[in-house]
Amino acid sequence: MPWVLIFCLGLVHLAQMFVRTKKKEEGKWHVQIVESVRKGDKVNQKIIRSIGVAHSPEEVSQFKAIAEKAIVQIKNARKPVLSFEDPDVVYAHKNKRTPVDSSVKLKDLKEDRRITEGVQEIFGSVFSSMGGDKLIKNTDKDDQWNEVLQNTVLARIAEPSSKLATSELLKREFDTDVPVQKIYRMLDHLANHEDEAKKIVASHTIETLGNKVTIAFFDVTTLYFESIEQDELRAFGFSKDCKFKETQVMLALMTTECGLPITYELFPGNTFEGHTFIRVAKSLVEKHGIKDVTIVADRGIFSEANLSLMDAEGFKYVVAAKIKAMSKDIKDAILSNQFRPLVVNNQFCWIYELEHKARRAVISYSGERAKKDRADRQRLVERLLKKVRDKVIPIKQVIGNHGTKKYLKINNKTATIDHDKIDQDAEWDGMHGIVTNIKDASASTLLERYRGLWTIEEAFRINKHSLKMRPIYHWSPRRIKAHIVLCFLTYATCKFAQFTLKKAGIKDSIETLRKELKGVQVSELIDVTTGHKYRLPSAMTEKVKAIYRAFKLSRDLKPYRI
Repeated sequence: MPWVLIFCLGLVHLAQMFVRTKKKEEGKWHVQIVESVRKGDKVNQKIIRSIGVAHSPEEVSQFKAIAEKAIVQIKNARKPVLSFEDPDVVYAHKNKRTPVDSSVKLKDLKEDRRITEGVQEIFGSVFSSMGGDKLIKNTDKDDQWNEVLQNTVLARIAEPSSKLATSELLKREFDTDVPVQKIYRMLDHLANHEDEAKKIVASHTIETLGNKVTIAFFDVTTLYFESIEQDELRAFGFSKDCKFKETQVMLALMTTECGLPITYELFPGNTFEGHTFIRVAKSLVEKHGIKDVTIVADRGIFSEANLSLMDAEGFKYVVAAKIKAMSKDIKDAILSNQFRPLVVNNQFCWIYELEHKARRAVISYSGERAKKDRADRQRLVERLLKKVRDKVIPIKQVIGNHGTKKYLKINNKTATIDHDKIDQDAEWDGMHGIVTNIKDASASTLLERYRGLWTIEEAFRINKHSLKMRPIYHWSPRRIKAHIVLCFLTYATCKFAQFTLKKAGIKDSIETLRKELKGVQVSELIDVTTGHKYRLPSAMTEKVKAIYRAFKLSRDLKPYRI
């Protein structure tokens, strides 16, 4: 009842607003909006707005019309509003906006520029929820450096490029002025927080999955430089990008089965792939407290040292086996064709199980894989045949070619094709093996887990291609490490965004999300008569609306003055 009374009194109060015309001097009239305000028993008149001074009866009429419209706007702005919005929905823009005055004429407006907002609003909320906006600490300007970090990450998602191009993009499209030297200084601060960056990402992954990380995929890739200079990180080594003439670093990455990042380690470019796992496995336990997990990895880490470490740490594992390097007895048993049929992920294959050094080995055969192996070998043999001169191949033609050297007999300065080796290799077409210490899981379950390794291969593809982690253009080890931290945070932001959207039924790639959200813009308009500036938010597609709903964000589409 009291609320109704207050509401009614408010309506009476609003009815006491009127237009007053006051003659200022001969030929001049002052047009005002006046409100009667009661104070106790007295009623005073208060000037709400001065419309202007009219110099003719015609202008008086025009000013009165403007005043009447202004009274309507003032009354509407004062009316109490009952909100039925979802309390969990937040406006992407929290700043109070000044509405556009009705006196603004469309013909006086011209577009000054367009600003992209969708990337900042969606990915920015993800980055903040991850804790990235509080990462850099113990500097004189923590907030400033964290803001530069966030802007750099978001720019990298929108359009990955050099640091200079990032600075230009932020100013041109994001209405954010970040000089390139400030980005470099931010990287120097970021280099001091590598471990903290890994911790906040791992913690957010664990929290996102409800504290249940059951499977961790591990793999290694190489990242090259447009340089031949070497130092403690940059070195020549076996390049997975086939960039053997450039120096490189080696990146070991660990993700969950749904692709959410857990941690990474950076190694010199000449590190043997099998030696990378131990450091990552120890950090998994010591830094992130992850123990009860099944590690799935490719054959690069298939060694007794790595398998024994996982046994000692209590990890379960499914690791691809180098079956051709096994003992003669095991290889003879495999080739004896004592296989049984099995269906894995709706695909038919043949399997054979045996014991390998007190561990369980599962060997599978696939007709599709055999077809691919034959085609790959035939391509290598044809490459060798093109190099034959007088039944031999000059040794200079095959040095460094690891793929074809296995089919050769080397004799001093020449080589010949070894057809026996080709026939022996053909016996293994279609074969693939895994080794595990899991005793109670079915063979189909184990093979399904291993086949999920494609998720980390996708992670490398996203980092290398979609987010352009390489080539790397930094030269000092400190800046190189900072660049990798920056890319890791960028990848994490993308994957957490995708995870949220997937739960809402939206399964878009990073490229698609980037395209959709870059279309969420605001046009900045300038009134050529007054110089006032206004912003007009762009319309939203149904896909973009669904994306905003997934993050419980709302976007105000009304124009406003800045």
